Amino acid sequence: MNRLRLLLPELATLSIGAGVLALLSFTGVLEWLLAGSASTIVLGLILLGSVVVVLSLQVARQAELLAEELGEPFGTLVLTGSVIVIELALIGSTMLTGESNPTLARDSMFSVLMVALTGITGLCMALTSRMQKKDRDQPMRVEDLAATNKAGAMVYYNLIGTMSVLVLIIPNFSNDSPEGNFSLPLNIVLSVTALVVYGLFLFNQTGAYRGFFMEMFADEGGNPESRHHAELEGGPWQAAALLMGTLAIVVVIAESMGQLIERGVNELHLPSSLAGILVAMLILLPEAINAIQATRKGKLQRALNTLYGSVLSTISLTVPAVLLIGEVTGTKVILGLEQYEMVLLSLTLFLLRPHSRVLGSEGLMLLVVFLFWFVLELV
Repeated sequence: MNRLRLLLPELATLSIGAGVLALLSFTGVLEWLLAGSASTIVLGLILLGSVVVVLSLQVARQAELLAEELGEPFGTLVLTGSVIVIELALIGSTMLTGESNPTLARDSMFSVLMVALTGITGLCMALTSRMQKKDRDQPMRVEDLAATNKAGAMVYYNLIGTMSVLVLIIPNFSNDSPEGNFSLPLNIVLSVTALVVYGLFLFNQTGAYRGFFMEMFADEGGNPESRHHAELEGGPWQAAALLMGTLAIVVVIAESMGQLIERGVNELHLPSSLAGILVAMLILLPEAINAIQATRKGKLQRALNTLYGSVLSTISLTVPAVLLIGEVTGTKVILGLEQYEMVLLSLTLFLLRPHSRVLGSEGLMLLVVFLFWFVLELV
């Protein structure tokens, strides 16, 4: 009885999500919203977005508990896998049911990269640097700066840099096929390569090289306050069940939001890239919350594992999926970025080169790049 009482907030959140899901699935509310005016669509997005925020907070809480129970990098892999499910559901449903948009997958992937690698990572680095300075009267020393596991950061950096260039830049310079894409044989090679690279990465991350992705100076004793659900005594299975249940609801609601986003962008005559940005923000919401919470607790490595892992899985798993859907349905897919986007991606990769210690200026410059990217996407 005591355990059930402690679970009431989580069960209440699930009930709210299930109620909204039933409303969208078994009534004509979604069709009414899609057929409505621009103001109606915006109102629907705000209401559904609020529900997704509440559900995402619960996903982040349960993912944090799993990370505490399972240890790194297994804990963050659960959240990364959860987020890629949302992304594939959003992009796949829009490609299958929405209007033809050949740049949807590219815009969504690039938006995930920029939001995660410049916006959220920049914020986490800036927060970490700010938290390190506890005594304003004493000068900052190198050993006072936040430390990251440079070996793990280098692995992520090499894989993300290589795959993002192959997927988003090289198609623009290939003579194999026009309009920023490869021919079918090269797309098959690209898809197989992406899957194999990601599979090998997971094998190494959870095996012999697991230590590369753990905190440099782990707190062996643990912080009991960070185990905010430890009193439930349900262990990782309870957290996993709550996470999966909440995530399943988020996925279906996100699909409805994807349709509303696309309809709203067309109705208001906004840049098509805005749809990709909104989809990316919706996708990354649970991870953003989790990464910021981890950073505030001094666990920057966990935050970076979450963000970099999400970006790598986005590139490696989304590309094969969208290319397959495009081939089966006859939908045109464009992967190559615009010229200014290629420059911004290159600048982002340059700023993210691994260091042993994190400086506040790195986070600030990443946030500057994020700001310019966001503004340029809207003009």
